Amino acid sequence: MLKKERIYELDVFRSFAIMAVLTIHATSQTLVETKGTSLYIPFLFLNTFSSFAVPVFIFLSGFVLFYNYIDRPLNRGLVKSFYGKRLLYILVPYIVFTVFYFIFQLYRRDQFDMPFAQMLHEFGQDLYKGTAYTHLYYVIIMLQIYLIFPLLLGWFKKQPGIRLWIFPIGLILEWLYIYINKYGFHLPSPSYSGQHLNLGLPKGSIIITYLSYLFLGAGIGMYYDQFRKWLAVSLKGFRSGKGPVWVLTWILWIAIGVLHTAVWYRYYTVGSSMNTMVYELLRNAHALLSCIVLWHISYAIYYYGPRFVRIALTSMGACSFGIFLLHPFLLYWYRYFISGGSSLKYAVSIAGGWVIALSLSWIVVYFAFKYVKGSWLFFGANPFQSKKKKAAGN
Repeated sequence: MLKKERIYELDVFRSFAIMAVLTIHATSQTLVETKGTSLYIPFLFLNTFSSFAVPVFIFLSGFVLFYNYIDRPLNRGLVKSFYGKRLLYILVPYIVFTVFYFIFQLYRRDQFDMPFAQMLHEFGQDLYKGTAYTHLYYVIIMLQIYLIFPLLLGWFKKQPGIRLWIFPIGLILEWLYIYINKYGFHLPSPSYSGQHLNLGLPKGSIIITYLSYLFLGAGIGMYYDQFRKWLAVSLKGFRSGKGPVWVLTWILWIAIGVLHTAVWYRYYTVGSSMNTMVYELLRNAHALLSCIVLWHISYAIYYYGPRFVRIALTSMGACSFGIFLLHPFLLYWYRYFISGGSSLKYAVSIAGGWVIALSLSWIVVYFAFKYVKGSWLFFGANPFQSKKKKAAGN
């Protein structure tokens, strides 16, 4: 079996996704603080347009998993190796940061005098649901992907004809779930007392909410040789007839992103009557287009952009999981010490939070990978160590 070709632009792709995560978190508080001011709409646009972050990460996971594993024999050894790596590099850092953020929340709320039994119960709930801090739910989604992946892989191997339909299947299942959740059973919430479907997790923490992105990535991963020429943006490709399709895709991406923001503003801010399915449709369409457009941008930057930009974004993408885990802690302390003032000063302070949280977490993770043995316990697989092993093997 031939070794799969490494796709170099993927780390650049991850860097855009992690920057979008930081944008969402850096601007989340502003949507409350700037409501009714001239700053509200610009911050709302940044926050809403960046909502592709988690879907794009899930798309990338689907792509990488199926690209790397679809041609391998599905046996006990592969399953054992697969879960061994994920337990080490995903689950262990998740547990470490759940403990860290749980203690941090006790400190913030001055609740160290909480009865031990209650503390243990709340920690168990946070560990199960990914609620020790606002961002950890994403790891719960990833663990669900890893849980179902061998089953999906086995299905696509036994019935290869189904592979062509994987994206429509994912899209239909996701929208069936959205429809049932709105018009049939509802996921439980503190404000809802009627009939509901209790899956034990919030709606946004269940993998079926993201099946269209997972299956789009999986489909492209399994048919990458057919997709690569369309994903690889170049002047030659533009002239060959792909250009108009690329341009239309990019225009739609921007237009739907703007419309997505406008709908959010009308429904959730102004209070206009509107079917929430419209918002769901725009959110889904914008995130799906983001998966393609960001790949185009990543490819163009990696192969045609300035060298220092390529190196920087590749490094950021390689450190993205660690940055994801650490940045909310740094953002909290930045906000604690830095406050806004006038409109300009406030906008600068929000931008400063984005820069500080991203750069400091990136520096910490990068140097931990480079110089700290056992850094995987905190930040997952060490990308620089794997590169050294490959170099030594050559």
